[in-house]
Amino acid sequence: MICNITLNIFCNHLHNGFKTRKVYDMKIGIIGAGAAGLAALRHSRDAHHDCEIFEKTGLIGGTWNYTDRTGKDEFGLPIHTAMYKGLRTNIPKEIMQFEDFAFQTPEDSYVKQSDVLKYINDFATHFNLLPHIKFFKNITKICPLEKGRWSVEVRDLKLKSLEIKEFDAIFVCVGNYSVPSMPTFPGIENFQGTAIHSCCFRNADNFKNRKVLIVGSGPSGRDIATLIQEVSENVILCHRSPLNPKDMIPTNIKKKPEIQKFKEHSVVFKDGSEEIIDDVIFCTGYLYSYPFLSNDCEIKIENRWVKYLYKQVININHPTMAFIGVPFGIFPFVIFGVQIRFFLAYLAGKLLKSKEKMMEDLLIYMNKRKELGIPDTKAHFLGVTQGEYMDDLAETANIKKVPDVFIKIYKYVHGEGKGNRNLSFKIINNNEFKIVNQNAELL
Repeated sequence: MICNITLNIFCNHLHNGFKTRKVYDMKIGIIGAGAAGLAALRHSRDAHHDCEIFEKTGLIGGTWNYTDRTGKDEFGLPIHTAMYKGLRTNIPKEIMQFEDFAFQTPEDSYVKQSDVLKYINDFATHFNLLPHIKFFKNITKICPLEKGRWSVEVRDLKLKSLEIKEFDAIFVCVGNYSVPSMPTFPGIENFQGTAIHSCCFRNADNFKNRKVLIVGSGPSGRDIATLIQEVSENVILCHRSPLNPKDMIPTNIKKKPEIQKFKEHSVVFKDGSEEIIDDVIFCTGYLYSYPFLSNDCEIKIENRWVKYLYKQVININHPTMAFIGVPFGIFPFVIFGVQIRFFLAYLAGKLLKSKEKMMEDLLIYMNKRKELGIPDTKAHFLGVTQGEYMDDLAETANIKKVPDVFIKIYKYVHGEGKGNRNLSFKIINNNEFKIVNQNAELL
């Protein structure tokens, strides 16, 4: 997007070879019109920036749009959606909403994909965001310029034309569900059945009466296995980590350990057992990917660690570029909001950190995680620590804190309420919530 700021002062603080400017009329480019991009547009406009957002499809909502199509779209670009028929959220809508814009419907807390997409569209309409979105615009290259500015190469997919635009700052809001992580196993090249990633799964009916192996016991693996077991008696869930009894996996789904090897029509597991298999669905997650960033942006990805981001947001080497939504194991919309406000505070000159200090802080953070036994592959995993993370962003940039009630609900649904998607929640105030269909007590 493009955002304009015009503060009438200039900061004398020298940062990475250019002066950190407190300006009005700052042009900000936003890449992607999913939930993160729309929130970046909303908050940037509130800060009096003139913004432009680029979306390569004709729709807002990003991954929350369902399509029967898989693989490539009409322009030959990868389809970036992981939605499937029957999908319900695995966290309640009360922590899937932006902190100051609540879901109006439905009353249930665990909602359908269509409910989330409607909410995103309602958000865009309420804040009058649509006029600022450029549809069918694919970003093909971003390069840094002098004084912290950016060159953005934009391809119009319908007109097949190319345009170069310049911005003062960039929000990268492309999500993390575009490049599937596909594991390899001995013998898989000889397997005669079908093998797909969950990003290509659309409808359980396609697997009726088939012998189906689900690889991966995360939320999507458990959910897809549960949907397919309604139309097939032969569903196997292959898992590496121990299963939690609270996940409430149907008892007719077989559980198997890791795969040892594939044969033409079967799979051998590490316990020595073997099963005849027709179809394999890999629910094995996604890889970070930013193919439009030139090498001069100095962002690299190693072992699922996006290097190097300050507070998982700001490109340390070029700090007028922000990445929104990189952390995983989160309640996303709330974190998008505080990350965006954090970056805008930096652009406004409220957070004066040198490149060296940012890097020092990052390395201290990573060393602490290493001492706790957390590998670099989980550099961006937050889980129950996301409350501390959001507080840290707020305190560092002196911006409004996220209410504690969000992390309280998150901890409840990953603890006592884990696996129970029949619960419905109501936020009472910034600190309290209640379960409205079970004793209705304040928690």
